[in-house]
Amino acid sequence: MRTRAALIGVWLLAIGSLVQAAAGGPDTYARFRRASDNAFRRYTIYDRDGDGQPEIRSLKRLGSRRGGGQGSVLVLIEERLTRTSASDRPLDLMPAVRTYLEDLGRQGLNAVLASVRLYDGPQHQDGLIVLALRDVLRSIYERAPDLRAAMLIGDFPTPFLVRQYYWPREDGLTLFAGTSREKAWKAVRHVRSIAEPVASPSDIVLADLDGNWDLAYRRDPERLGGLLAAFPDDPNRELTDTYERTAEQFEDFFFVQDGMWTEASAPGGKRRFTFSGEFNAECTAADRQQVNVLARPEISIGRINARHAGVEPNPSIKDTAGRGLLDDAGRPQALEFADEKDVPGQEALWVRSEQLERRLLQEYFRRNHAYRLTRDVSSFRPASITTEWDSSVPDMKAAVAGWKDENASDLDLKDLHLTALDFATWMSRPAFARAIKGHSGPTGFGFDPPASVEAYTAAVGGAPWWWTKDGRRLVPSLGPLKGWINYGVIRAMYENGKLSGVPALYFHTGCEAMTPAHYEREPYTSPRHGVWQIAESLLMFGDGLALVGRGKVFYDEPREFWAVMGRGGSFGDAWRRYFDVEGADAELAKDGIGRKRAYFWSVIGDCTLQLPVELVRPGSGPADQP
Repeated sequence: MRTRAALIGVWLLAIGSLVQAAAGGPDTYARFRRASDNAFRRYTIYDRDGDGQPEIRSLKRLGSRRGGGQGSVLVLIEERLTRTSASDRPLDLMPAVRTYLEDLGRQGLNAVLASVRLYDGPQHQDGLIVLALRDVLRSIYERAPDLRAAMLIGDFPTPFLVRQYYWPREDGLTLFAGTSREKAWKAVRHVRSIAEPVASPSDIVLADLDGNWDLAYRRDPERLGGLLAAFPDDPNRELTDTYERTAEQFEDFFFVQDGMWTEASAPGGKRRFTFSGEFNAECTAADRQQVNVLARPEISIGRINARHAGVEPNPSIKDTAGRGLLDDAGRPQALEFADEKDVPGQEALWVRSEQLERRLLQEYFRRNHAYRLTRDVSSFRPASITTEWDSSVPDMKAAVAGWKDENASDLDLKDLHLTALDFATWMSRPAFARAIKGHSGPTGFGFDPPASVEAYTAAVGGAPWWWTKDGRRLVPSLGPLKGWINYGVIRAMYENGKLSGVPALYFHTGCEAMTPAHYEREPYTSPRHGVWQIAESLLMFGDGLALVGRGKVFYDEPREFWAVMGRGGSFGDAWRRYFDVEGADAELAKDGIGRKRAYFWSVIGDCTLQLPVELVRPGSGPADQP
């Protein structure tokens, strides 16, 4: 009997283990830890290109947390941010990061936390470092295929994408502009095949673990040949004697070459140009089975980086009266110099502050933790502000059950002539899902100037944290900014307590809102790289939790984003869904120049976050959290 009972016990344990493994329980946790530890040993000093300068200089596990069958997340933190001196103990980030690890476990996610030190020298090789990090993720994913996301805490390099496409057009064209050979048409049949910057960041490179991105990388400066050819007499766009060769130079980039052509001599001194077809070289065989061929991510990437936002007015700058940029109360003030040539430029006014960077990260993780615990969603409302594009509020309400009957008229602003004051007022009203649709750039986005600078200043809470040159003076004033929303405006609202205080998920469709300034020529460690980055400013100073945005000038937005969120998916799941939707779009496949537009989109903040269950399934309890 005892033997039989023992056998039954063994069988029950075996069955229990199988059930746990199938549910993603302890077995998947152990597997994920082993896979992570194996990768850390393998890549702790990793010189990918063998030049004697390792891209990864250290990689060390700091902790882990068992989840509940919802997948696994790797959390990497810059080693620099794990170190704290005795005098800086209040700025120690590790307690907040360990709480974050516990929160991931409570969400059902296995989590491993590791510190990483990356190459930080003068060589511009951000993409090579990205590939090294991707090798770590690939190694883990091969052994733990339930890896769902990688969270990067601190300042990590971003991929820079360049694409060339053989683009048939019929609009205006000028060849040999500004020379004696110049020839122009208001409209003509022609082809344009010129390499252009597509996006930075473009985290499809890091998230697509089986793609051929290794082959697409170019570290050293490279000139890429291009073509402008007019075909006024050939509807097939093949024969012409009117063409111009071009060359564009880039460095440290991933090249998507979809614009190759062949050419040959033809009678009458002409050339015959033939499009070679789109190579889609970055794509796998499975990717090529889609009706619209493009690479797809296996995991999501989230970046929590306060380094670009963590800048302070330069304390060494003094005017003729010995005044600094901030008064004794820490508020921006005007300065006057002896001569106009003595007035410092904008970049000289700011210095990086690791203290502010750490404080912003601490605030971020406190906000993240509080959000995960909250059950009161009365202020978690949908909001949209747009000039000439459709509002996002209808999509939000249709997708999220808890918003079905929400009256968001005070938060749903659409008008071609919305002003910066309208934006400041909108930001002061309690809201949770915030769509921002306006013309943008790497350091800001714009509306019309306010009718009253005084009213705008009051809404912001005082002078902006931004100084404009006025003769021999530097003046903190919103007037010169007109309708432009930049770091100085967001920082002022933060410092003056003019924001709503409700945590926010941002849906930002502005062009290049994610792009770091100077990325084409400066490595990620440069003080100029990413200075005043507007999306990161919103995330850190604007009560942000996560933000999805575009790193290129274009016109799209991620389709089905709120539908995924409304079903209980994560912010990263919603980003990944866009690639599947685009890949299944046969009509989009015909739009060669735009059909890989999903590559332009990336996420900053926490990509693992979901909507509260009270919004996804109103009336359910905390135990039903998706």
